[in-house]
Amino acid sequence: MTPEEIQQIFFVECEESLAAAEAGLAACRDGTQADDTVNSVFRAVHSIKGGAGAFGYAGLQAYTHTFETLLSDVRDGSVPLNDALCDLLLRALDTLS
Repeated sequence: MTPEEIQQIFFVECEESLAAAEAGLAACRDGTQADDTVNSVFRAVHSIKGGAGAFGYAGLQAYTHTFETLLSDVRDGSVPLNDALCDLLLRALDTLS
């Protein structure tokens, strides 16, 4: 497999991760703020961050690291997940997309 083919797989996986994160954040916005839902959003962003690092996309890696850190704070309960934060996370996801 060539580096270009591997990179193309990364882009496909990014699209899948973005869709999963969007579905999870929409569910959170609609009231389903279960740990599993927040964890799925975190994993999606984490996966994009890892691939970005592997391919040397420093800007993308830095952005997703910050996004992931906020999601980690939500997961550990130090930042409450409310409507305003859900809206912010959805806008951040739009930027990531």
